[in-house]
Parts: sequence; structure tokens; C-alpha cells
Amino acid sequence: MMIVNHERDRFAGLLLLLILSVATVAGAQESVVPPTSAVVSADQSSAGASTEQPPKLLTNYVESGGSYMNLSNSFGYWAGGYSRGVLTTGNNTWNGEVNGQHEFGDAGAYFAAGDTHTFNPDWYGSLTMGSSAGGFFWPRFRTDAFINRKWLGRKQWITTLGYGYYAAKDVHRNHSFYMGSTYYFEKPWIVEEGLYFNVSNPGAVFAPAGFVALTHGRNKQHYITVRAGFGEEAYQLIGPATTLTDFNSQTLTITWRKWVGMNWGFNFSGDYYHNPYYLRGGSSFGFFKDF
Repeated sequence: MMIVNHERDRFAGLLLLLILSVATVAGAQESVVPPTSAVVSADQSSAGASTEQPPKLLTNYVESGGSYMNLSNSFGYWAGGYSRGVLTTGNNTWNGEVNGQHEFGDAGAYFAAGDTHTFNPDWYGSLTMGSSAGGFFWPRFRTDAFINRKWLGRKQWITTLGYGYYAAKDVHRNHSFYMGSTYYFEKPWIVEEGLYFNVSNPGAVFAPAGFVALTHGRNKQHYITVRAGFGEEAYQLIGPATTLTDFNSQTLTITWRKWVGMNWGFNFSGDYYHNPYYLRGGSSFGFFKDF
């Protein structure tokens, strides 16, 4: 069964979300360590079914937690748990993730591992690969690669190019091309933006998407990130043989990473997602420990 929607108000929606997200946080800024982990979810239901966001270099920690999301229009609920870790050795930052999830009446686990390698003071790159057991909504195989370049006197502006390949557990395959940048102000603020250009098959369907994010905080204290995503999705699996296709979606995520002690704390995230078929809202909570 296939459900099709041909609404394409992408430019008005992009502009509105851009204004809302930039207006959420404002002020002067400082160079800091980026706030998010080197491993991110492989959920294919985000705007555009895009590549993973490029890794951030919070290093040498382990984290475990769980999540719960409620969906409208009788789509049920999502729930799951995760464990992830990041370890730096020399010029390499290794990462790994295990994520068990229940979605759309099915359950399964996703496994991923990757490395971020520093080539020199100006260049670094990353490669992450993952697969899954069970869960029609997880990818059969996924890989994401990024190359990053630091610019300006303090190396405070980073530009990124990336490519991702996503093989779903049905016939769908997704190729994603990414371009974006991150700017670290002198006071504790970070601005990020990125665009994904997704080509999904069958049909060579073009589905562009993007995001903008603002972060405030300092390492060993806290990080608060507000991230808005917007764009098109070529397809989204909601059952082993049921697909939503060709629609716009929007996301808004607020993440608070707080150190309670010198080497441990919690990570809380609230998430809102909208498409023409359902709304999804919920949160995740986990504890982390640095070492």
C-alpha cells in the first residue's frame, strides 16, 4: 500500500522554521567543545531521510538511556533504549552505538561503529557504518562519510561535505549529499546549518532537506541545543509493506546536556515532529560518564 501527498510548500516552510529557530536563542558567543556525541540515531523518519549529522567531538565517555514518543492518528507509540561510547586514541576518535527500538508495532536493534580521524590542524574526516537485527524501520545497511575543513584565525569556522547511503529493508535505497558549516563564537555559542540533497530509489525521487541549530554552553558545565529541521521526505516505512511517500516534514529538538559532577551527568532531549499524516512528540533521557 502507498500513500501519496503532493504538497510542496518547502520554501515557505523553510523560511518560517529558519526565523523561528534563529529567534529562539540570541546573544554574544565563546569558543567551546561541540555539544553532541560522535554517534547519532539512524532513524530514517527524520526530515528527508537524510545522512546523519556530522559527528561532534565530545570524547571519552559512555552513555545509556531510553526514550518514549507518542504518535497521533492511531500510529501508536515509539519506545526504546540505547548505549553509546566514544574513545580517543591518538588522531582517531572511535565511536559505537547499540539502539533497541519499538516503532509502528515492530521492534529491532541497530548497531553502528565509526571513526573520526584528524589529518592535520585544518582537516579531519569521519566514517560510520551500521546495520540492524529485526525492525522493518531500521536500515539493512547504512554508511555516512564526512570531510571537514577549519578556517580563519582561531579555526572557528568549519565547513563540511558529506555523503550517505541508506539501504532500507524493502526496495528503497537512498543516496544523500550534505553540505554545511559550524561557527564557534568567542563567547559560549555555536551556530550550525546544513543542507541535504537526497535521491531516493525506486524513481530517482529528489527530496532536499535542511536544518539550523544554536547551542549555548561550556564543557563540564552544560550544553543546550535548539535544532530545527525542515524539508521533503521521499518515503517513510510505517509497515513492512506500507509506505508514506513524497511529503514535507518538520522537526524541532531541544537537548540539554548537564554535568552534575566533575565526570558525570545527564542528557535530556525533547522532540517534536510533524508531517501531513501524524504528529510525533516525546523525549529521551540518559546518563553519561566521562573518563
